[in-house]
Amino acid sequence: MRFNEKEIAFIAAQPGDKEGRLHYRSPGFREVYKERWFKLKGNLLFYFRLNEYGGVYEKEPVGVLVLEQCRIQSELYAEFTNAFSITFINEHEKRHFFGCQSQKQVEEWIGCLKSCSYEHQRSKLKELQEELKKRTGRI
Repeated sequence: MRFNEKEIAFIAAQPGDKEGRLHYRSPGFREVYKERWFKLKGNLLFYFRLNEYGGVYEKEPVGVLVLEQCRIQSELYAEFTNAFSITFINEHEKRHFFGCQSQKQVEEWIGCLKSCSYEHQRSKLKELQEELKKRTGRI
């Protein structure tokens, strides 16, 4: 998949569908969690550095995860008691970990992240089309 950096920066600057501060550990760093600001926009999960006052450090994101063909699950044995992870289907050994302040926050993030993918939206469309066909006899 190709991205134009200017387009990605423009999308990242828009208000998010869900935003918040999370602790994040990327697959390459085994024991280092960093606090980041996360913004979900569509199926793109952007993350930003925080400054010493807890605000977003830069307007452009440090990185972005495209939430397609991935598994999102709660983590019971992570370093944080309230944690979840994202694992991409073609990268089983690479797991992105996220630490939250509460279990409620974990559930909110997991729900939003799972419902944003194209695959999920496509399955919802098929369900609605089937329901419409049952009620009206046509699509």
